[in-house]
Amino acid sequence: MTGRPDLIERTEELLVLNSITTAALQGAGSVGLVVGPVASGKSVLLSALGEQAGAAGATVLRATGAQAEAGTPLSIVGQLLHQAPLDADGAVRTRHLLAVAARATGPDQLPADLVQALCGVLFDLSKTIPLLICVDDAHHADPFSLQWLLFLIRRLGTARIAVVLTERTARQHPRPAFHAELLRQPHCRRIMLGPLSHEGVVHLLGTRLETERAAELAPRVDALTGGNPLLVHGLLEDLRSSTRHSLDQYPAGLGDGFAFSQAVVSCLHRSEPAALAVARGIAVLGDQASDHLLGQLLGLFPSLVAGVIDGLHSAGLLEDGRFRHPAVRTAVLHDTDAAELSALHTQAARLLYGQGAPERAIAEQLLASDRPGEGWSTRVLCDVARQALFDGDADLARRSVEHAHRGCTDPRERAKVLTLLAGVEWQLQPGSATRHLPMLTAALRAGELDDRDSVVVVKYLLRHGRITEATHLLEHLLTLGRPIDARTASEVQTVKLQFSSSYPGALAELRPFGSCNVNQDRTPAAVRADPQLQAAAALDEVLSGRADENTFLGAEQVLRSIGLTYRHWEQVEFALLALVYGDQLERAAFCCEQLLGRVGRAAEGIRPPLLALRGLIAVRQGRLVDAERYATSALEQLPWNAWGVNIGLPLATLLMTYTLMGKYEDAAQLLNRPVPQAIYQTRYGMHYLFARGEFRLATNHPHAALDDFLICGEMMQDWDLDLPSVVSWRSAAARVHLQMGNHQQAKVLIDEQTKRLQPGPSRSRGLTMRLSAAVAELKYRPSLLRQAVDDLQRCGSRVELALALADLGYAHQNLGDHKRSRIMMSRAWQLAKEQSAEPIQRGLSSMFSELREEVAPAPATEVATAEAAGSTASATDGLSDAERRVAGLAALGHSNREIARELFITVSTVEQHLTRVYRKLKVTRRSDLPSDLCLVTSGSAWYAS
Repeated sequence: MTGRPDLIERTEELLVLNSITTAALQGAGSVGLVVGPVASGKSVLLSALGEQAGAAGATVLRATGAQAEAGTPLSIVGQLLHQAPLDADGAVRTRHLLAVAARATGPDQLPADLVQALCGVLFDLSKTIPLLICVDDAHHADPFSLQWLLFLIRRLGTARIAVVLTERTARQHPRPAFHAELLRQPHCRRIMLGPLSHEGVVHLLGTRLETERAAELAPRVDALTGGNPLLVHGLLEDLRSSTRHSLDQYPAGLGDGFAFSQAVVSCLHRSEPAALAVARGIAVLGDQASDHLLGQLLGLFPSLVAGVIDGLHSAGLLEDGRFRHPAVRTAVLHDTDAAELSALHTQAARLLYGQGAPERAIAEQLLASDRPGEGWSTRVLCDVARQALFDGDADLARRSVEHAHRGCTDPRERAKVLTLLAGVEWQLQPGSATRHLPMLTAALRAGELDDRDSVVVVKYLLRHGRITEATHLLEHLLTLGRPIDARTASEVQTVKLQFSSSYPGALAELRPFGSCNVNQDRTPAAVRADPQLQAAAALDEVLSGRADENTFLGAEQVLRSIGLTYRHWEQVEFALLALVYGDQLERAAFCCEQLLGRVGRAAEGIRPPLLALRGLIAVRQGRLVDAERYATSALEQLPWNAWGVNIGLPLATLLMTYTLMGKYEDAAQLLNRPVPQAIYQTRYGMHYLFARGEFRLATNHPHAALDDFLICGEMMQDWDLDLPSVVSWRSAAARVHLQMGNHQQAKVLIDEQTKRLQPGPSRSRGLTMRLSAAVAELKYRPSLLRQAVDDLQRCGSRVELALALADLGYAHQNLGDHKRSRIMMSRAWQLAKEQSAEPIQRGLSSMFSELREEVAPAPATEVATAEAAGSTASATDGLSDAERRVAGLAALGHSNREIARELFITVSTVEQHLTRVYRKLKVTRRSDLPSDLCLVTSGSAWYAS
């Protein structure tokens, strides 16, 4: 019998109870009191005792207390006596006594003679048959039944009667006098039931599952149920149901099943009256729950709450004042009426706000209530939304600001919240934010937005390419002539630079910048302290030709420290553009990768424009495969119409990449896509025109290409953005003139571009030196091209480096140095192949064909060399810095003496370095050196560090 699953770890308790019934059978009346938490198995134990007592010859009379009948006089007595096997006269007499007793119940207790007469019915019956009286849930018994039970128990003596009661564990018994009197009886024994031990849980699980699986699940089940048998049985039922579908999947959702949920609810409904309310309060308050706060929320005394919480701990539902598992909380919430739950959350928010609780905790209550909040709730929800964006919690940010907007009735406050909502949506899904722009522009014109939010709306319009509206609204704002604070001044300065750097075509329409009454500290210290100003200052210095190393360090500092939120995108863009237009491509690529790694779900709207910038960096580095991937991904992640004029940047990058890779059909399809007409008023239009010109030049339309380059140049000159590092339109136009035989026009353009170069090596100088060589006398070309190669090596511009190497090889060939020519062209071919630059590969093959030398296809030895170099490229990581510098120059065809002179070392040192390089890379000659050594630069050392 004790092997039953519902009697696991109850053997000793059942033996004690059997000894009580045995004593009664032998004429020694006895009493047992079984005490345990709710659902701990008291009723099961009592039922098993009744079965065994009945088998032993006793007559079992059963009664069950119920909370609903706790006020019904003699409800327990009636249940017992109506089951008694009385003869007809005895039954009539008993019914009469119960009727009289029901009418005679006073405010406190029954008359003693009636109690004695009712007890006499059982005493007389026990003379002929032994009795076992079982009262389950005695804590729900009415006072008169308890009076009768005590009278009976005190007079058991030698009667063949055993009385066994069960009651729920409680900090304070509801009938303390009855409890004290019962326990002082000498023939009364108390049996305490506790939760199942770990071994008990394993045993119970083993009745339904394989032994190994039971042992594996037991720790999780124990933690989830606290050893409460009813909860464990609920889990078992869910496990059994789920294994019908997949035995391997059922542990994943442990606690999420219907049977477990019902077991939780059953425990609460069977607990003391306030237990369900307290459980609901804990479910609502979560980590903020305390005895005092629960009492305020539910209108209960804290002491009562503390007692109920003790009971819930004993039942295995709580641990350290919190639900053991989210599934328990879910079950409690699902059992609560929606209107009641909403009211609890609303009251909880009010209480938490009054106590100065964390704003996030208050916001969670407001959101859960799904009701309009009070006046203070709007500020709380908006603050939480901003912080949630910073923390990466996209869902909380969106829900908070949407709830604030729904509950806000004041026009000015509602417009402010709508500004935040548009920003949140732009950060999460830019395309959806455009729907708010009409209302925001109307609010701005109506004077419902403060100055800072007004500037933010202007930035929204610019982001979506609505330049005319942005221009008019900013003009409207600035002509008001009222003083603005420092933070708003930073926003104005950002928008000003945004117009001058990205939308310069519209800047001419804005005259009131100077009339804006701005009180702003523009000292260097103030600029460094404000990331917004620092980013703007960095880009301004680059575009005005005043940039130095401090400029780029400042831009990097901004990118390292700035948060990726809707308010900070312009700072991110400015700082990255400062690095890109300053020809700091490796630094820009590193920072951009770091930013992309930080983009989470709460900043998905920032990813597409960030990818577009990463593509621009990659194509300038000559990393065509990467550029194609970044630009394509940017265009895929944001609908075409959501880009506005900003579509020009990823479109130009992809167009340029396709052109350099020889994918002319793909490029032509891009050009067939319509772009906003306003794009030609923007920086994005410059990039687009330049890329279109490159495509036209590559596809033998030089005149159309020249038009695009010259128009691009006119725009840059008009807008005061005429820097080669922004768009090198002069070098592109010079190439067209060279192709058409107009050497003099090409030289004029190249000389003009040379004057505009910034000091020091750069990608722009490398491009310019390569073209300078094209218009120079043959004897001067190698020197100019070596300088171009050196500059392009330093900035890591692979495709441009391949072209410069090819030109250098061709120059050496014309000068009769065939060996060096083959090395240069081989290196160029390798670089072009690595980046899938098919037109360059074809051009090199054509050049070699003309010279009766082939670099591709096989069986040329240079192709084998290139493949071998590719296979050893990863081995270059094992070279020291000195070895890499020597090997890099050797890979470019320099002699040992030239390398020694370049690096200021001896020829013997060069020979020693090369010996070690050959051994490490397992090559035997210079032509076998991998092509990535051509990119060794001292200028990239900062990146390695």
